[in-house]
Amino acid sequence: MRCPYCGGLNSDQASFCAVCGRDLKPVVQSNIHQRPAQSPAQSPFQPPRQPSVQPPYQPPRQAPQPATRQAVQPNTGTIIPAAPPAPQAPQAPEPPTQFPPRTIEQLKALEVGALPYTLAHDAVGDGRKKIVQIVYRPCTPWQQVATLLKAFHEQKNDRFDTILIQGVPEQGTNIYNFTNGQLRFDRNVRLGSQTINRYQIETGSSFENDSVRIVLSE
Repeated sequence: MRCPYCGGLNSDQASFCAVCGRDLKPVVQSNIHQRPAQSPAQSPFQPPRQPSVQPPYQPPRQAPQPATRQAVQPNTGTIIPAAPPAPQAPQAPEPPTQFPPRTIEQLKALEVGALPYTLAHDAVGDGRKKIVQIVYRPCTPWQQVATLLKAFHEQKNDRFDTILIQGVPEQGTNIYNFTNGQLRFDRNVRLGSQTINRYQIETGSSFENDSVRIVLSE
């Protein structure tokens, strides 16, 4: 072997260099026990790092829409498209003036919102009383009052001291029952030393919790 110090040639069993005389044992032992250092990438305890991969882009999810039910016609298997949703009922209009009215002027101002009606019954009751039944669609309380007042002005007669205008949703109702409001007009009512004309108006059938009762005089 060669001396690591001077490069002189020596036998493999030599303990000292024959050229420079230096000890060769430490060099031999160090060469035997010395191991090459391993790089971190080749260490068995540290696996190689894998490159990070970004997930593919995913668009935001939309809220699920309610499924429309489809009917299947028996025997043929034909799919019948589902009917469109029913339209929402329009909101009732607001009264043109204060409601319930507190004066005759406020009462008469409601008449502009009266609905079309059909005369269903016209009869004479006991004494000087006239009973009139009209048919019109169900509506809000103030529209009932407006429609009854319009019918009263169109059906009144000075020969009668009492006039009843009753609202019903359809013909054939008992003449003494009303379900769509009633207006009672009494002429020449004695109130102490005064003589007045009095209006008594009730909405619905007068038994509902939200029915309105109006009493005014002129």
